[in-house]
Amino acid sequence: MTNEKIKQFCIELIKADSEECVIEILKRESLWDNPEVWRFYGDNENNFSTIGNQQSFPDSALIEKLVNSVDARLINECLVRNIEPEGNEAPKTIREAVAWFFDEDTNPDSINSGRIKFWNDKKRTETAKGITIAVTGAKPKQGLPNITISDRGEGQTPENMPNTLLSLNRSNKVRIPFVQGKFNMGGTGVLKFCGRENLELVLSRRNPKIISKGIGDNSSNWSFTIVRRISPEGNFRNSTYKYLAPVNANKYPGKGGLLNFSSETMPIFPEGPAPYARESEWGTCIKLYEYSLQGPKSNILLSDGLLYRLDVLLPEVGLPIRVHECRAYEGHPGSFDTNLTGLSVRLEDNKANNIEEGFRVNPIFS
Repeated sequence: MTNEKIKQFCIELIKADSEECVIEILKRESLWDNPEVWRFYGDNENNFSTIGNQQSFPDSALIEKLVNSVDARLINECLVRNIEPEGNEAPKTIREAVAWFFDEDTNPDSINSGRIKFWNDKKRTETAKGITIAVTGAKPKQGLPNITISDRGEGQTPENMPNTLLSLNRSNKVRIPFVQGKFNMGGTGVLKFCGRENLELVLSRRNPKIISKGIGDNSSNWSFTIVRRISPEGNFRNSTYKYLAPVNANKYPGKGGLLNFSSETMPIFPEGPAPYARESEWGTCIKLYEYSLQGPKSNILLSDGLLYRLDVLLPEVGLPIRVHECRAYEGHPGSFDTNLTGLSVRLEDNKANNIEEGFRVNPIFS
């Protein structure tokens, strides 16, 4: 395929809103039923024992993806400043990293530094646009929704994707002190909650400002893949997870590379209720097809929706995240997106709005 056809193929997969549609697209390109173009996730044929035995609940599994996006943003900000994330000059905590990279106008020694609960709404929203969640597809009672998580983190090159976003049990972040995700499960806990076939799209491009020179002709390209579960075959007793890797698969069956293409930008971010409206020069986009959300019964921004559940599960999120409801609900223009800031910030905001002026929050007992 030409560069433009590969790009359009990727955009089709991004916009697909059902497992059936994804499978049809892959079959059209003679990829779905060709075992040679599918590579073991983590290059481990026994990966089901790791991937299939993680979180018990879909919303808890989703938290892993958000934590990874926050980590990626902090690592990116570190690298663009020529600071080695594992070095002695790097921040020592998440709060310190947020203070250095996103709270530069605050005294670093201040108790307020690096804490988003002290940010105003404008600053929270502008920062939150760097990590978004968009929900598309079926409404409750009609089927299962799709969840797309996008970030302007460091991103990955096509060559390094198998060693990072598609790897297992590597020590990629274990020596970086200011990140949360250190176990290198690739956020794979979500897979078993993705429809019948456990389909997931992964798209990424490395920030051009931090690409090392001489590492490959396509290092500045976007690369993408589809992850799927393969049912037991032959002597296999368990399912296994594989991802699409058709490049040079005719020479190296089951060990090919990722499809990649050159493009200055890609529409990976939502804007209001439109899921793929804002272009980005780099970053990572992950789409979970037909995700088994059990709790939300309506618009995800309402009191019984996903937003409030994530607030509870992420009480001290390092950076704000923008949450978009992109399904066809009625509402005014500002009712389709809001900030996820964590339970502690929500309680602080509510306290500020509801406690009478002059009320002593911390009474002094004699």
